[in-house]
Amino acid sequence: MAIQKRKSTPKSRGRAHGRVAAAGTPSKGISEESPKGVRLNRFLAEQGLGSRRACDSMVLEGSVEVDGKPMLEPGFRVTPEHQVSVDGEPVKKVRRLYYVFHKPTGVLCTESPREKRPKVSDFLEAMVPGRVFMVGRLDEDSSGLLLLTNDGDFSELMTHPRHGIWKTYEALVAGVVDAAMLKKMKGGVYLDGKKVVPKKMRVVRKTRNTTRVEVVLGEGVNREVRRLFARFGFKVKRLTRVRVGNLGLKGLRKGGLRPLTLEERDSLVSLARK
Repeated sequence: MAIQKRKSTPKSRGRAHGRVAAAGTPSKGISEESPKGVRLNRFLAEQGLGSRRACDSMVLEGSVEVDGKPMLEPGFRVTPEHQVSVDGEPVKKVRRLYYVFHKPTGVLCTESPREKRPKVSDFLEAMVPGRVFMVGRLDEDSSGLLLLTNDGDFSELMTHPRHGIWKTYEALVAGVVDAAMLKKMKGGVYLDGKKVVPKKMRVVRKTRNTTRVEVVLGEGVNREVRRLFARFGFKVKRLTRVRVGNLGLKGLRKGGLRPLTLEERDSLVSLARK
């Protein structure tokens, strides 16, 4: 099965983010290894409709039909004989796409049609068609590395803390962060009920009024870097995500987009499965 282009509807907005060019590897879709098929949420994720969590919501809100009947069970086993549709359109097999984007400051990670400010999708629409969604997000005032894909399993590997894909940031902080303060910050803080403990923190450069600090985190809590510094009285003036796992921004200008090489993708997946 390959996926057709879906028109944006109130139910589907925000699931796909822009269009990109490139060849990916064909999606397996229905697993040939299991005669009993695969879970519906996984099947939808494999067809590029979002992360598994997003596909769960899609099913539970009644957007998905199997053989012409509404299906509200994300765990329903789909086989090659089943006909699956989303918002009335048949789901067909897609080519898997994997991209790295250098998000500039002032660009939003949103797909709201009412939003008039610059969005990530604005940088993608000029490319060759292909649906992708963002793997994690960066806030408007932050810049740096953002992964884009239509592979829900890859997205889950890159974002769930249990897989250990660490994100590296460079934060320009107002004020001087000395060794004693850095030690306190390394002890971590509670954010949204989770203990956020940096894997690594080091001072890269100091001036009279600012400190550039490298921070490595993996919890995925909203605005975790800014909130970590704020707990200790520091304001982040500029924040850049420079690395995800072992993937960096080398040679990619702000606003630039390129496909991941097969070696880069496989290296990230292997890192997540260690």
